[in-house]
Amino acid sequence: MSQRIYELTAVNPDIEQLGVVRLLEEKDMHFFPYWMEAFNAAADYGKTEMFIPQDANVYHYRLSAKKLYVLEIDGSPVSMAGFTREMQTAVGVAFVYTPPYFRGNGYASSCVAQLSQIALKKGFAKCVLYTDLLNPTSNSIYQKIGYRPICDSLMLKYE
Repeated sequence: MSQRIYELTAVNPDIEQLGVVRLLEEKDMHFFPYWMEAFNAAADYGKTEMFIPQDANVYHYRLSAKKLYVLEIDGSPVSMAGFTREMQTAVGVAFVYTPPYFRGNGYASSCVAQLSQIALKKGFAKCVLYTDLLNPTSNSIYQKIGYRPICDSLMLKYE
């Protein structure tokens, strides 16, 4: 996968703040595994099936890590994003997912913008993220939020 690495040091104040971003909670376990598996399936081109393990430990681990957030509109979750690795001055942003039936409303933009602002308020100097260069929507959204390209990378899969 051809990727681009972006960094953000300030959130564009013109991004519309929709709803409320909050930490993923136990009450979200009725939809979160499905969203996570849909996110993972989207990373594999052409993969449409999702695998929901009977063992929910992996999802509870993500919940307990307190790094995943959901955007709620009128009390209903509509998008998610989260933090990955934390470095001394930067934090990674990933797991950006909006179910197809909620797309096109600016929810992912608002979710990522609010999550990025949370990171900056926590004291990180910048946020970084990877994008798939074949996804013009995500590349455009992140740049509007304030992310700037740093370099390109290539993710290889060995079989």
